[in-house]
Amino acid sequence: MQIRRDQIDPDAAKVVERLHQSHHEAYLVGGCVRDLLLGRRPKDFDVATSAKPNELRRLFRNCRIIGRRFRLAHIFFGRKIIETSTFRANPRAIEDDQGGNGNGNGSGNNDLLIRHDNEFGNAVEDARRRDFTINGLFYDIDTEQVIDHVNGLVDLEARLVRTIGDPDIRFREDPVRILRAVKFAARCDLTIEPETYRRMMEHKGEIAKCAQARVSEEFFRLLRAGGARRSFELLLGTGLLEVLSPDLAGALQQEPVDEQGRVRQARFWAYLAAVDRWTISRDETPADALLLAAILLPPLRDALHPDSTAFSDPGQLILQSAQSIVEQLKASRRDAELARQILLGSRYLFPSSNPQRKRPHLENRDFYEQALRLVEIVTDAENSNPALVGKPLSAPEGSAAVVADEALPPELQPSAERPGRRRGRRDRRPAQPSPPGGVGARPTTVPPREPPAPVFAPDFRSPVSTPIPSLTNLVRPVSRRPAFMGAGPFGSRWGSRAD
Repeated sequence: MQIRRDQIDPDAAKVVERLHQSHHEAYLVGGCVRDLLLGRRPKDFDVATSAKPNELRRLFRNCRIIGRRFRLAHIFFGRKIIETSTFRANPRAIEDDQGGNGNGNGSGNNDLLIRHDNEFGNAVEDARRRDFTINGLFYDIDTEQVIDHVNGLVDLEARLVRTIGDPDIRFREDPVRILRAVKFAARCDLTIEPETYRRMMEHKGEIAKCAQARVSEEFFRLLRAGGARRSFELLLGTGLLEVLSPDLAGALQQEPVDEQGRVRQARFWAYLAAVDRWTISRDETPADALLLAAILLPPLRDALHPDSTAFSDPGQLILQSAQSIVEQLKASRRDAELARQILLGSRYLFPSSNPQRKRPHLENRDFYEQALRLVEIVTDAENSNPALVGKPLSAPEGSAAVVADEALPPELQPSAERPGRRRGRRDRRPAQPSPPGGVGARPTTVPPREPPAPVFAPDFRSPVSTPIPSLTNLVRPVSRRPAFMGAGPFGSRWGSRAD
């Protein structure tokens, strides 16, 4: 496994060379080295150096220092960012020096969760404080050599995900590393070393100790970079999905009870596979809101068909169907609202067999481009399997059907037309005529504005006319088995790789 100079980003090389000219150590580190050795194209290049953040600021005018817990340097080249970090040391003693007894802090306290990580160190300490051996590799541009302090080349050759040091301590220090292990296994087609896997299962419940924002961000990272379907298979097989979203896990683990349930199950996995194809073909990272919409769409596909007349309020349908999953996945308020708009907007973008159906102009809306991408993903999945094509739901006899020119939902109206929305700073208040009686007269009273519509909030209005499709009709795939275990005492169940 060799790395050629022409494979390295020229701007990242410039950063390293300038640091060398200023007599600092500097190497390419982490995922870029791993991906280059695997023959993959890195999505970004990171640099580790002995220079302190203030020294980086003086060396690079295009540098911005970020971070509170530990300060990093973002060096900008247009829209590209070369993240440059100072060598760090493990905040607690390395477990090898503690005899590997699982109490590396020497206090006997079972809680090893890292709450501070701001100690500078050297290159060897920086490599050893990283999570997995395949991420602890450095590349020296001058000598064109890979520097391995953690035996990462051996594991990379064996295609194994293994923690640096005792996995029991590593996962207790930062349980989010459990999700990262799944991410690397899915994205790079690797297997998880048996002892690492056993400790993952032992400490997966401790993910709840971590900050919600970190867990949510790591979950969406699982679905990016072309590994969405594989990541969900591993989450389901390891039981991690039950920790992240019990409702979604329970729905996927149930067997289908009818043909509709089997179709919805097939859609779920087909949409994830289409997301992977779209990501790889476009070489573009999908937005979190788009990924969330793709997860929520399978049970709503027929209801959101443009010819469906069974539901008078599609927006309320989405709220009631997706509320619990959105809360459990800890999606941000912005992503949750944008995902709902994407789902609603797709109703007007899918092809309709009704020539009289009104198609509103949705261009120039914030959600429009993402809704087009969702329709493209769904169309790709349905073209590969015609049995997945959405079918309109008709209103039951005796109920009012949705007319062809139904009003645009409030969620899709422009901001200036939506009730409760403030206008721009310059025209926040409309011009008022001068009150009668001169300057001292009392101005006319302005009626209060209506409150804005809730974002994935519970609603207690009258239910829709027909039952809402439930995610419980989704089941896990039965044609493939996770292939993330190696040989060993814990490898009997998943001993052979999936086809």
